[in-house]
Amino acid sequence: MVHRAVVAAMSVAAGLPAQAGPAQAGAGYCVLPDHSQQSAPSGAYLIDTASSLDWIHPNPPPAAPEPTESERLDFAGFPNVSALDTIGRDGAPAQKVITTYTTNVDKVVTLTNAASVSADGGLTFGPSSQTPLRESPIELHDGRYFATEYYLARTDPHTARLGVLTSSSLDDEEGWVRSEATLSTPGDLLHGGAAHGAPVQLADGTILITAYARYGHTGTYQAEVYASGDGGRTFARRGVIAEPSAEFVYNEAALEQTLDGSLLAVLRRDGGPYSTLHQSRSTDGGRTWSPVREVRFTGQDCVVRGVAPRLLLTPGGVLVLSAGRPDNWMAVSPDGLGEEWLEPRVTYHNRDGIWDTHGSSGYTGLAAVGAHRLIQVFDNCKLPGVNPDGLLNETTCPAHGLFEYGGWYAVKRLLFTVATPGGGRRLDLAALRHSGRLRIETTMRWSSPYRPRARPSGAIDGSTGYWSSAVAAGRGRYVLHLGRRHHLSRIGLSLRPGHPAGARVYVSDDGRSWGEPVVTITGRTDHALRYDEIGRAARHVKIVVEPTSGCDPEIGRECGILNEVELYS
Repeated sequence: MVHRAVVAAMSVAAGLPAQAGPAQAGAGYCVLPDHSQQSAPSGAYLIDTASSLDWIHPNPPPAAPEPTESERLDFAGFPNVSALDTIGRDGAPAQKVITTYTTNVDKVVTLTNAASVSADGGLTFGPSSQTPLRESPIELHDGRYFATEYYLARTDPHTARLGVLTSSSLDDEEGWVRSEATLSTPGDLLHGGAAHGAPVQLADGTILITAYARYGHTGTYQAEVYASGDGGRTFARRGVIAEPSAEFVYNEAALEQTLDGSLLAVLRRDGGPYSTLHQSRSTDGGRTWSPVREVRFTGQDCVVRGVAPRLLLTPGGVLVLSAGRPDNWMAVSPDGLGEEWLEPRVTYHNRDGIWDTHGSSGYTGLAAVGAHRLIQVFDNCKLPGVNPDGLLNETTCPAHGLFEYGGWYAVKRLLFTVATPGGGRRLDLAALRHSGRLRIETTMRWSSPYRPRARPSGAIDGSTGYWSSAVAAGRGRYVLHLGRRHHLSRIGLSLRPGHPAGARVYVSDDGRSWGEPVVTITGRTDHALRYDEIGRAARHVKIVVEPTSGCDPEIGRECGILNEVELYS
């Protein structure tokens, strides 16, 4: 019998078309290569150089290849991860990486979860502790941290409740405040449904979440976007990403704002032998969506299988897609748009040689732990379900001793370097400043005790978080005095995130004579770093940030924001 409270990750299956039995990949399905540093082609974007595989839970990692019967009941699976900007005890910029995961079996009842925290960029994680978080949180523009619960609770034909969690500080692990948001929809709701994926906040403050809900006219699920303009107290359905057909339904959806500001959704479609992935785009903030099409890997004519997709626009402007089942994998879109997916590779598997869908659940998490570095988290074995007689159903991850990494219900992680298009050697501006080989001269010194990452060094800290910036109450000037002459091939700039802004870049050998700008940006809206060619040798670089209007009231009527700057040699 099951002696613990039970939890679900994807068992809201009432109304889904009947699934075929276990199957091996046949013609037409993509078979992906394993990822390794040795097999990565020259010029690859996804580089496994940051670290080797490591365990998050159990902690410390188990010594035995297989768990005992009692250890196998230490459930951990369906992980998520967030990397959030903070300030360390010494006042320096820091980051807290939070991995959350469910701690019981895959069944629709009360959720229980645990979290493990890293303070060193995901290299090591501390012991797990109970948490109300199922999804890892995001930071809102007002400084609060925000996350949703999982299940929708129908209250009447046009409304449902969804638990939301907020906190004003990551220092207090018990400080999460739960409330219930009201979701409204014009459709005729049935019971069931869930919110899946990380929320997205637009530049105007609107919070977007994706959910899949059941409706009376079809009796099954469709993937939708809900929007909140009041900080997460109420949400209204903003758009339908994909409606069901006679054969297929769309449920889990990942949502991300891409480099050009449009929204990309990657969705799980059920109804065939395998779950497959599809995508759609919105250019009006999620109100209308392009016709759903299959996710495709460039140069491959095959169907992409997967569940629980995750999307991440890295600070460096590369869009990354993570999913799984079978195995766990990633692919990249170097231009940050997601129209083309390159370098699909299996990042982790726990195969038993019997069924390709045995082992890991395929549920993954992604987060940026630097401008060009990311963490992927995944589980070792899919959590068991429960049979009608109350006994565990472990057919997806049986305890038969055949798995490569054992039958542990465990959560693990990998760290990757993500190269930016264009190549070149990036100057580590933060390290140069720390060593005294770089001096910053700037008028961008606006600060606030409520925005501790808003400071001159916020422009070279590797984060494109909104408040992790150098800020001026008007026009800003930001000069990098390099310790020696560099041949500067290009510059990466992120200005005021989500808002049209302009800047001019000058270079100089003596720091006095600047000449004409080598880069001019006018009315550009940035959502990550974007790169321009320089092709000049210089010891000094000056960035003049033009003021923009409609700024945050705490700054003033006008502001200049340099969110992030990079130099390449």
